[in-house]
Amino acid sequence: MRAKSLAQTAYLMDLLEATGLTERQVGYRIGTPREAARRGGHVAVEHDAGPRIARALKQRGVVPDFRPPDVVRLAPIPLYTSFHDLWRVVKHLRAIVAEGEYLAVAEGREIVA
Repeated sequence: MRAKSLAQTAYLMDLLEATGLTERQVGYRIGTPREAARRGGHVAVEHDAGPRIARALKQRGVVPDFRPPDVVRLAPIPLYTSFHDLWRVVKHLRAIVAEGEYLAVAEGREIVA
């Protein structure tokens, strides 16, 4: 499970970089260490509009975790998350910013019930 988790988190970070999401105009940053020994089972995707992006992801059926002030945590579960699922999440992240979808989402944090 750990090997697949490391492969998935590395793949997710590679996709974020390869698709240009970490470029200045898009504004995503990766807050997770690249070194496998220093990385857990999630990828911290940072963006100044993190709370809104997390909500927009939820509206699209993706369940992230949010950590103030700007961290959207994505945690692939090796037992059932596919590499295709990760590819789709990156497409969602691009669309949410490119289409300005996050601007239509309310600011603030949700309380988990």
